[in-house]
Amino acid sequence: MPFRGMTRCCLLLFAGCLASPVNAGTSHERVALFLSGQDCPSFSRSLAAELAQVPGVTRVEPDSVPDHVLIDVVSGQVTPDDLLAVARRHVRPDTGCRVEIMQSCISAGPVPLSR
Repeated sequence: MPFRGMTRCCLLLFAGCLASPVNAGTSHERVALFLSGQDCPSFSRSLAAELAQVPGVTRVEPDSVPDHVLIDVVSGQVTPDDLLAVARRHVRPDTGCRVEIMQSCISAGPVPLSR
């Protein structure tokens, strides 16, 4: 099966969606940044610290899913593109690390309430 690693990664991300706590009074979203390249492990912790300083960010998880940084944000206060801009300023283009927004269930908007 050629996509075995990708399948495992997606399953881990899905599990993160189910396990992430959300406060009832505030709507939260989860953004996932995908880090690819040989130099990425050296940037992971410092990037997480940088992202944690962004207003609207409530939690940053650099270690829960390999090659990803998971970021919980207050809806409407910060966008995935804002976080990507911070990450790209921190991880310069001349390094061996590329940062992208991962489009998946963890970067989707809030789930509507059923009636």
